[in-house]
Amino acid sequence: MIQDIDEPVGRYLAPFGEGRHPYHKLLTIRRLLTMSSGLYWNGGVHYHCPMLEQMRQSADWVSYIADVQMDAVPGVKFVYKEWDVILLSALIGKACGGSAWDICNHCLYMPLEITGEEWTRAKCGVNYPSWGNDATSDLSARDLAKIGLLMLSGGVWGGSPIVSRGFIDAIAAPSAANSGYGCLWWLTDRGYHGRGFGGQELNVYPRENVVTVIQASVTASGKSYGDVSDRIIQ
Repeated sequence: MIQDIDEPVGRYLAPFGEGRHPYHKLLTIRRLLTMSSGLYWNGGVHYHCPMLEQMRQSADWVSYIADVQMDAVPGVKFVYKEWDVILLSALIGKACGGSAWDICNHCLYMPLEITGEEWTRAKCGVNYPSWGNDATSDLSARDLAKIGLLMLSGGVWGGSPIVSRGFIDAIAAPSAANSGYGCLWWLTDRGYHGRGFGGQELNVYPRENVVTVIQASVTASGKSYGDVSDRIIQ
């Protein structure tokens, strides 16, 4: 469905192929995965983000984001932001003729025997990530651990390949814009880490052959508990 993560986003999302901004032609899937799209972002105070609220009120989220000012050439500046994940969700849905949830459920959750409710879907058809108190993931610690073990095993589960080895290598490779970030995973000298709002942690330690999961209560301010696993896993 998608041949290469270096394909331009505008090939799938029409508003980014219309020339609204000259930098749009440089925006690739990889640059969304590495949070280096160059799109302007302001997360607001304590993550009460007016930009997200304005987007949610628009009829077409992709078109709304395409109208957001670019403040850097794609691939140059790392900024952790919701725009890039929302566009990835829309792009996957467009490529498969359904939704990002459809692909994730069929290709990842079902083989791993993970049962979860469909992620929230906007009227424009885009599955969107959680923010603030609007959590959209109901995965248990065991479910998250399965995803970590899948990554640790090179993308193979029950003898069947689920995720390509090449993509796992891309995940664990530092991006050009941030040496501490790969493709949607944070990187350290010990492994790679999925870190969510309020201190949720999925940590993969390839050298030690260990996966850890931390689930925490969501609070108004961001929390980080990565040191807990780092101190235990020696």
